[in-house]
Amino acid sequence: MFYQGEIRWIQASAVILATGGGGQVFAQTTNPAISTGDGVAIAWNAQAILRDLEFMQFHPTALTKPGADRFLISEAVRGEGAHLIDNQGRRFAFDYHPNGELAPRDIVSRAIFTHLQKTENDPATANVWLDMKPIPPQRIRYRFPNIIKVCQRWGIDVFSEPIPVAPAAHYWMGGIKTDLMNRTNIPGLYAIGETASTGVHGANRLASNSLLECIVFGAQMSRLKLEDNINIDVKHLSSDIFEINDSDYSKEFKYLQELRSEIPRLVWQSAGICREQSSLDKAVSNIGAWRKEFTNLQLSKFLSSLNPPKPASFESDNAQKLLLLWTQVRNLLDIAHLILKSAAYRTESRGGHYRLDYPQQSPEWQVHTLIQNDRWWKEVINGD
Repeated sequence: MFYQGEIRWIQASAVILATGGGGQVFAQTTNPAISTGDGVAIAWNAQAILRDLEFMQFHPTALTKPGADRFLISEAVRGEGAHLIDNQGRRFAFDYHPNGELAPRDIVSRAIFTHLQKTENDPATANVWLDMKPIPPQRIRYRFPNIIKVCQRWGIDVFSEPIPVAPAAHYWMGGIKTDLMNRTNIPGLYAIGETASTGVHGANRLASNSLLECIVFGAQMSRLKLEDNINIDVKHLSSDIFEINDSDYSKEFKYLQELRSEIPRLVWQSAGICREQSSLDKAVSNIGAWRKEFTNLQLSKFLSSLNPPKPASFESDNAQKLLLLWTQVRNLLDIAHLILKSAAYRTESRGGHYRLDYPQQSPEWQVHTLIQNDRWWKEVINGD
């Protein structure tokens, strides 16, 4: 645990992971900056069993403007008559499905993704446009007041100009495998929310049932009964201070910043909305090389040498920023590895997982995928 500038070791009879999703592993995501898959990465390194990490839900139209949060532009906007257009003003969605903008969510997402791959030099950051002008202004004001307000905040007048949008990673159906009491395969380790795979989502997520999941499974924790009383022993000392000089800080911080930027771009291109074996294999190799380089960092070696109750103190602001960035990059590297390998393992298309080289569902893959350490295997659903 990192608290008030110090790494502290805490012993507990129960640990609950409720760290949310891992959308930051993708270049385009609606998830907040802290959603770097921390809980799943922690559990994996502790040898917990993970499940269905290849299933990521992508929303087709998230606001895509530099500096702005990836705010969801409701699909109801297209239902009311808004048009998807490219930089030339053409309604390109009809190239991919006869229903154009009104095709199912996953098809619209793939249409935008594929179109950007064909037409843009940097598809990982490019966008198309959602034109609301075909909708009567009174209807826009009545149906979408919040969208109007958010767009105005970022200098976009929806009545006179189109909204820049792109697909974005939204909700992770996979996570740490748990039972109905939030228990993992590790005694005393529990997981709740998006970081957990409770089994209620399958290969995709129904709208808003993630909120119900948090309420129901969160309430389960109030019934938690431990065999022994929780015994917490906080062990820390402040005499062992980790200090870095400016040159070490600048070199490692710059490298970690580059990785923090490159990992999401790589995963978006290779394991985003459309996936295929060749790009997955190449990405796995790249991530493997980055993980080796990361392990050889001075900070990585220092932190790996810390064992209970050996402490460390990060007194300067620069050192604390470096530690935070190091933690995010370590978890993103692990999550990227797990998603890429999971996407390569499932040789079909289903739910939030689409393979260009295996575009159809396959009966033999109507199973969960399980992961522990570096082993992947199938789990039959409902005992079939």
